[in-house]
Amino acid sequence: MDRQVPLRDMIAAIERAHPDSNLDQLAAAVAHAAHSMRLADQLLDYFVDQARHVGMPWAEIGAYLGVSRQAAQKRFATRVAWRHAATTRR
Repeated sequence: MDRQVPLRDMIAAIERAHPDSNLDQLAAAVAHAAHSMRLADQLLDYFVDQARHVGMPWAEIGAYLGVSRQAAQKRFATRVAWRHAATTRR
């Protein structure tokens, strides 16, 4: 599962793709980072949804995420509920 790309490899790939323009390198880095953040959010959404589905309390989820129960619930409750409703309406 450890198929993480080292930061130096990402930097090198962007520099190779845009060797002559620091602004193009920055734009590529911004696009890559935005995609990675969306993917990370979706990954957390999925597993928080799974944890709630089997009855894990918000306090325990928050502890795993390093935040309070209230912070975890505020961040994920509506997204998890919406996703659950969307998948059960079929």
